[in-house]
Amino acid sequence: MHAHRMRTAMALPVLCAALALAGCGGGSGVAIGSQATAVTKQATTASKPQPITAAEHRWLMAVRHYDKRLVASIGRTSVVTSGALARSRDFDDSCKAALRRAGSPGRYQPVQPMVRRACAMLHGAAAQLRHALSTGLISGAIIDGDIVAFTKALNGAYTKEGAATNVLAHALVKADRITKRFGAAT
Repeated sequence: MHAHRMRTAMALPVLCAALALAGCGGGSGVAIGSQATAVTKQATTASKPQPITAAEHRWLMAVRHYDKRLVASIGRTSVVTSGALARSRDFDDSCKAALRRAGSPGRYQPVQPMVRRACAMLHGAAAQLRHALSTGLISGAIIDGDIVAFTKALNGAYTKEGAATNVLAHALVKADRITKRFGAAT
């Protein structure tokens, strides 16, 4: 019963507005139906979203490119050498710079915090890889020294890299929804 009263109460202002419009016709020769149609057409035209711009598309492509390279980088590291760890460290540290080079996200702004969080995780992974390398345990393929500290740093870095790929995957799904809403770049 309460819902019925609410619908009636919400319909009353609409009815009053329609009656006011009918009274304002003043013999202008324009039918109320055509006035309503003109207002509806104008509202529809004004609210139609513009497609994604080229700059917004470049930002998204930069994020996608970095994500693909990250996934490939993680999958490629099968043999742990100092060179492989240094390359991973440098790549993880390049995330923030890649995001800066990508420019403004535009309508992908809701995605940007997720990408920044992934970059922060990768920066942490790079710090742990730096620590693993500083233990001096890897000299080519020879491991010598405190294996516990090295393993802890290495596993921490791999965990952070994995978490960052998950965050980036979620960010890209959210970006796809935004692209769908506005339309692809023209």
